[in-house]
Amino acid sequence: MIKLANLKFNHKIKKSWSKILNKNEKKEKNLLFHSLLSGEDTTLDVCSFEEVLPYSLLSVPISAITSNDSVWIATSMLSRISDITDNLVVVEDEFPIGTISPYEIMHGLRKNPSPRYLQENVTRIMNVDFYIDSRNINLIDVLSRMNKTKKPFTIIENDKQNFSQFSIKQILEIGALCKTDITVAMFPRRKIPTFKKEDKVRNVIELLSENNNKLILLENEVSFVNHKMVLDKIKDLNNTQNENILDLSASTFKTITPTLISEKLTLAEICKIMQSMENPYVMTADYVITPYDILEVLCKEM
Repeated sequence: MIKLANLKFNHKIKKSWSKILNKNEKKEKNLLFHSLLSGEDTTLDVCSFEEVLPYSLLSVPISAITSNDSVWIATSMLSRISDITDNLVVVEDEFPIGTISPYEIMHGLRKNPSPRYLQENVTRIMNVDFYIDSRNINLIDVLSRMNKTKKPFTIIENDKQNFSQFSIKQILEIGALCKTDITVAMFPRRKIPTFKKEDKVRNVIELLSENNNKLILLENEVSFVNHKMVLDKIKDLNNTQNENILDLSASTFKTITPTLISEKLTLAEICKIMQSMENPYVMTADYVITPYDILEVLCKEM
């Protein structure tokens, strides 16, 4: 199901009503953004994409594949562009008909754990339940939806045959431009699942598939495996004769150590660091911060 979200809604009307409804609100807003359109500081809960990302949004076209492409092509593409987005858009006659994320690829592999799976058509595994939004939709609507569904991706319609994408990279961009005193110490803490070197690829994929986990830590180590590492492993198996991919050893996964940061850094400073990283994960002495934590904090403070 394609969900056309607020394509004809006038965001200026919504913005005006938001100001009226929030006029007597006692809670002090912690997040401010300098609008590039009005030149004024405003709260993110009344901003549209046009105000927050008027230039960069146009420069981020959808990462598209066709309905004739294979799962291997989708896997290879997602692996290469994982620092920009974790979704590909399947297009037919220049219009989006579905999306592919690591979850669809991993789910398909669990059902068919053989190299032949990679030659299947992407339409067999694509997700047909996605959103197409207008550029002038209110930003809080999109961010709240992403945080609730744990799917930080939407397609932005510029015109009938031109689309942009809003994904993890743009969420970090918004966070980097926020004016706030929120620091690392105020971020939510959550337990990250762990795996052992003697585990199988099957175990790693199962852990990453559960509860929208974005990474899992190697037990007794300060290193992790995320979706990119799994995709790298899957695409490398394209020409293998191994008929049981899921039973390969998890010790063959390449792991990455998060960048260590100070708890005194602000939200904006964290996002600026993560923007330049191929794998945007940072850590303090006690916990790891992902772009999805940034999204949660943004939604909590708006």
